[in-house]
Amino acid sequence: MAQRKVDREKIERADRESKLVLDAERKARADKTARLREQRLKSQLSAQEPKPGKKL
Repeated sequence: MAQRKVDREKIERADRESKLVLDAERKARADKTARLREQRLKSQLSAQEPKPGKKL
């Protein structure tokens, strides 16, 4: 049976490209999570602030 030719450069290039894509997606998820966390904290703080003119 003949040995299959393996193009190592092609595999390495594909690995590098996929790593770049995965890193970009990971950063985008982290940025989105941070943005949503900030929005949630702001909305919780504004909900806890007493309204002017109301007595507690």
